[in-house]
Amino acid sequence: MFLYYGPTGDPVENPGEEFLKKIFFQEGEQYWKQGNGESSIEIEEDWESESLVFFYTEPYGFLIMRYPNFLVPFKKIEQIETIEHDVAGSPLYVPSCSFINRDQAYQIVHHFLLTKKVPDFVEWVELRDIDFQHDKKS
Repeated sequence: MFLYYGPTGDPVENPGEEFLKKIFFQEGEQYWKQGNGESSIEIEEDWESESLVFFYTEPYGFLIMRYPNFLVPFKKIEQIETIEHDVAGSPLYVPSCSFINRDQAYQIVHHFLLTKKVPDFVEWVELRDIDFQHDKKS
C-alpha cells in the first residue's frame, strides 16, 4: 500500500496513474503553495516505511527528497543558487541544482512506487553535501 499526502495533508490511498499524472503535469504553483507547501509518497509494507517528499517552485520545477537519508537529485551547473520554499510556514533553503522538470519528477515517483528505490537516471547526493548557502546567514 502507498499513500499520497498532498500539500493540504489529506491522504489518498493508492492513487492511480491518472491522479499522479494530474499532480505532476497539470497542477500549477498555486496547488503546491497551499497547506504546508509539500507533498509526499509513502510506501508502507511489513512495518517498514519508505518515502519521497516533493514540491514545485516556479520557475525551477520540482525538488524531490528521499527520506530518511535526505537524498536529492544533483546536476552539475556553473552557479548554484539558494532557493527559498516555504514548508509549514518556515523557509526551507534548497539548491537550484536539485530541481528537475515535470517529466523527470513523474518518472522518479513512478519508479519509486514500482521498486521502492530512486532511479539512477539522475545523480543522487545527500542535501548536506551540496555547497549552496553562500548567500544565507547561519
